[in-house]
Amino acid sequence: MKRIKQAILGVAIGVCGPCFAQGFVNAYEVPLGVSVNVISNQLYHQNLNKTIGHWDAHEAEQKKKRAAAVRLPLAQTTGLGIAELTKQLPKEQAEAGRAAYKQAFDYHEQVIRKFGLPSGDLGVAIASAIAGAWMAYNNKPFPDEFYVPLVNQMRQRIGSSGAGLQSLSATERTTTYESLAVAGMILASSQITWQRNPRAAGAEDLKQRMRTQGGETLTRMLQVPPDRVGIGASGVYSLAAAGR
Repeated sequence: MKRIKQAILGVAIGVCGPCFAQGFVNAYEVPLGVSVNVISNQLYHQNLNKTIGHWDAHEAEQKKKRAAAVRLPLAQTTGLGIAELTKQLPKEQAEAGRAAYKQAFDYHEQVIRKFGLPSGDLGVAIASAIAGAWMAYNNKPFPDEFYVPLVNQMRQRIGSSGAGLQSLSATERTTTYESLAVAGMILASSQITWQRNPRAAGAEDLKQRMRTQGGETLTRMLQVPPDRVGIGASGVYSLAAAGR
C-alpha cells in the first residue's frame, strides 16, 4: 500500500455553527505556509478514492453495501497526524503551524462531542473534511442537521469498501483521522473568518483562495466537479442526479 500523502493546515470547523461563537483560529492570522493556499497538497490516499468515489450509486447497490458493511476500529488520537503535517512546513513556520494544527484538531474534537460522535472515527473525519470543503467552496455555513447524516453515509462507504480504508494500519488510521479533521477545520474556519469580517484587509484574497481550495478538495475526495456536490438529509449527493 502506498503511504499517505499529507500537508495541510489547521483551524476551526463550522459544521455546528454556534459552537464557535466563543472563538476559533482567525484565518487572517495564520502563517502563510499554514493557510488555505497549501491545501493543494491535501491529505489524499489512493484508498480514499476507492471508498467514496462512487457515492452517487443506485439505492439498490447502497442497500446491498449497508448489509455487508464492516465497522473499523477507532483510531487512537496520539498527535501523530499533526506531527506529520508539521514536517511538511518550512522550518521557520513549523512551530506556528504545529500550534494551528493542534488548535484546529482540538476544536474538531469539541464539535464532534456536541454531536455525540466518537473521536477516532474515520467516517467522522471524512465527513468533516467534506463539510469544510463545501463551506469554503460555497462560502456558506454547513447546515447542522446534515452533518450526522453525512457521517453515517461516510461510515457506510468505509464499511462497504472492501480492502479500501479497511486495510489501513493503526498508525495510518491515526494519521488519516487527524489530518482529515485538520483539513476540514482550516477550510471551514476560513469561511467563518471571512463571514465575520468580509471587509478586512485580505478578505477578497481569502475568499478566492478558499473557493479554489474547497473546490479542489471536493473534487479530489468525491471525483466530481464541486458545483455538482449537493448536501442534504441523506448526506452528499450529485446535483446532476437529483432529478433521476
